[in-house]
Amino acid sequence: MRIRDVRASLIEIPYPRPFVPSWAPEGKHRVMAAVVVEVETDAGLIGVAGGDMGHGSGPLLLATIRDVIRPLLVGHDLFATEHIANRLRYVAQYFFPRPWVVGVAVWDAVGKACGRPLYQLWGGVANEVRAYASFGEVRDPAQRADDALAAVAAGFRGIKLRVHSATVAEDVRQVEAVREAVGPDIALMVDANQGAARWRYSPDGSRLIWSLDRALTTARELADLGVAWLEEPLPRHDYRAQRALTAASPVPIAGGEHNRGIAELTRLLEDDCFDIYQPDANESEEIHALRQFGAMVAARHRRIIPHAWATGLGVAGNLQLCASLEACGWLEYPYDPPVIVPEVFQVMLAEPLLPDPATGAVRLPAGPGLGVTLDRAAIDELTVQRV
Repeated sequence: MRIRDVRASLIEIPYPRPFVPSWAPEGKHRVMAAVVVEVETDAGLIGVAGGDMGHGSGPLLLATIRDVIRPLLVGHDLFATEHIANRLRYVAQYFFPRPWVVGVAVWDAVGKACGRPLYQLWGGVANEVRAYASFGEVRDPAQRADDALAAVAAGFRGIKLRVHSATVAEDVRQVEAVREAVGPDIALMVDANQGAARWRYSPDGSRLIWSLDRALTTARELADLGVAWLEEPLPRHDYRAQRALTAASPVPIAGGEHNRGIAELTRLLEDDCFDIYQPDANESEEIHALRQFGAMVAARHRRIIPHAWATGLGVAGNLQLCASLEACGWLEYPYDPPVIVPEVFQVMLAEPLLPDPATGAVRLPAGPGLGVTLDRAAIDELTVQRV
């Protein structure tokens, strides 16, 4: 079975109100931009995938698919997945840093050809994964306490808060308010979003880069609040500081979502930079290579919990990855009402992936590949560019 075509659509999903994410507080986002990729085979099977494409990178990915990826992949054996992965690594090195969504679509087609969900092809047995509500904005402590209670009422047993304030005390105050509201049995995660240079700015344009001292001070303050992990507290390539922080921190340190390629991920692991590694199947590396990286992480007695802040298609790919991993246990689930809700970020899916209101777990779809079906009418309505 050979690849006959690689297509992509750039869609823009309007938000109910402007969204101000902690990682980009310089402006109010009015739409979620996303790319939907389709890999068609000569047998008529179509693999699909998609991911969030912020900061204007969507048109660049579409151009790369049209001019580089399509000529590289058309005519190749669908099951030559390692060969395809290496071609995508070539693209990542010279043309576009994150073409991995195409690899997810290839694997969706492989799963459909085999008639099995990806997690089963990769040896996974868990048919559901606990989801934690991943908030995106920084809000005042009282509002975040109310938001957290609403998330718990919706079934979530874990919540991730974003911190991006000028002082440690302000950051900790938000976490304290939420812990007091939800009690000791709800897992709380804290994300500092310090991993990518373009995000480390406050709204007035001043630099807000955490030092090792600030990160360690924050970790010590969070320890008494029973925080499950502190995420991305330092710049992504500061390996020495990350290792020092992880060794000294009383709470687990997590990161890796913005480190690109298996070489960088392996460097993080060899340098013992984190307790929890967070690569993303749409952002970091080819999805099956991340499955292999997960085995390496487990062998080092560390954990891997993929980053999955994405559209419904992006979450679907990472859900399959999570269910195949031995040392996972959580699925990141974008959730920040009234803006980030399933009917917004999963609009391209005919049936959204929803947490069980009783357990907070998301069940793996029974269908082959990613197990999801596109809502083509919704995609057509939201499409702004195609290749």
